[in-house]
Amino acid sequence: MNENNARNCRFCGNPLMTPIKNKSSVSPLKVISLILIACIIAVGAGLVYVVYFDNSPVEIMELNANSANVLSNSELASNIPNSNISQNICAYTNNCTPVYRIGTGEAPVTVISAGVHGDQLVPSVAAMKLINYLDGRKINGTVYVIPFTSPKAISQNTKLTDGVNLNTVADKSGTASNDVVKLAISSNASAVGDFHETEIGKNPGKTTIMCSQVPTYGSFKLAEDMSMLSLDTTMTYYVAGVAYDGAVEDVLNLNGTASVTPLVVVSSHGKVHSSAVDESYDQMLALLLVNHNLNPDDSYMKLANADIDGFNF
Repeated sequence: MNENNARNCRFCGNPLMTPIKNKSSVSPLKVISLILIACIIAVGAGLVYVVYFDNSPVEIMELNANSANVLSNSELASNIPNSNISQNICAYTNNCTPVYRIGTGEAPVTVISAGVHGDQLVPSVAAMKLINYLDGRKINGTVYVIPFTSPKAISQNTKLTDGVNLNTVADKSGTASNDVVKLAISSNASAVGDFHETEIGKNPGKTTIMCSQVPTYGSFKLAEDMSMLSLDTTMTYYVAGVAYDGAVEDVLNLNGTASVTPLVVVSSHGKVHSSAVDESYDQMLALLLVNHNLNPDDSYMKLANADIDGFNF
C-alpha cells in the first residue's frame, strides 16, 4: 500500500482501487448507547432534585411551656423512629411542647395533634412516623403536627396532666389543649384531627372517626371522606359540644373549624401496639389526602411505600 492506503499492482505499480478511508472511531451503536446513558443521567438528576431539593420548608415551633423529657417513657422511646428529626423534636420536649410545621403557612392547612392523654402512646408514635415521612418532602399547603400535646403526662405515662383531663378543658385558656385550638384557628386550618386510642370494652371501644354535623358540617364531611380511604367506621354526633364538652374536636367545631377525633382500638393504654400505630398512621394519611396536602398520584407516596387500607399505591 502507498501512503494513502491505496492498494497498487505489484507488476505495474498503478492503484488497483480507490484509497480506503479511515473509519470513524464512534459507531452508530456507540452513539445510541451514549444518548441512552445521557438520558438515564438526566432522569436520575431529576429524581435527585425532586427527592432532595424540591421540598417544603420545615420549622419546629413552640406551642407552650408544658415540658418534660418524653424519652423518659421507655415504652415510647423504644418505638419512635430513629432519625435526626425525631431526636430534635424529642429534645425540644425538655423545654416546651414542640410543633412540627412543614410548609410556609399557605392553604390548605391541616393540624394533627396527639398525646392529649399522656398514656395514649399509639397516636404519638404514629405522629412521629408521619413527621419522618413528611420531612424533606414537597407537600401542598401547610401541615402542623403536634406529636406530644402534653410532654409532662407522656413522660409519666399518665392520662391526666397535673390531675386535669385536657380533653375536657380545650375551651379554657392556659391549657395545652386550648393552645392546640388557638393554633388551629390562628393558622386558618381547614382540617384538624385530634388523634386518640380507645380500649376494648370502653367507649367507643372500636376503631372509628368521631365527628359532628352542627354547627360545622365540614366535620362530618371530613370523617366521611377519611373513612372511604381508611375503611374505618364513623361516629357522628348531631351537635358538637354536647357529648364531649371541652374536647379539642368539639371546641373547634363550635368555632367553625372542621375537626374530627380519629381513634384506634387497643387492648390497654400505656403500651405501644404496632398494628394500632399502623392504623393511626393510616388515619393521619387519610386526613392529609382528603384535605389535599398529599396527592395520591404523587411519587412521594410511592417512594415512601406509604399506603392506607382503602388506597394501595
